Amino acid sequence: MAKIRGWGFPIKVDSDTGRIMTVEDNENIKQAIKVILLTQIRERKIVPEFGTNIKSFLFNIVDPIFVSDLKKSVTRALEKWESHIVDLNVSVSTNGGSASTVIINIDYITDISPNPERVTHKMVVNN
Repeated sequence: MAKIRGWGFPIKVDSDTGRIMTVEDNENIKQAIKVILLTQIRERKIVPEFGTNIKSFLFNIVDPIFVSDLKKSVTRALEKWESHIVDLNVSVSTNGGSASTVIINIDYITDISPNPERVTHKMVVNN
């Protein structure tokens, strides 16, 4: 039996039942993390503090301060908005250069399952 259930992301309708398709447990959390990462703070009018500010990093200089600030931003957002994560490690790596590829790896364990999970988010930053 599922402990948590939510709408799948992206939202789709089940053609057989006409209902919105759902996901359960760790898949629900994985998709919730993606929603948090892809939502810019102040984008949602009803809950303006929801999300991250990672889009504001897109035109910054990629240096150790950038990496540290991005890691803190993602960590704070996930700790605030995803209550099922009990062990969280966010790492940020980059290839440097004028158009840097930045990889955010989110390793976590949930209160639903002791199995380690990972979400990877890739973004290209134009210095």
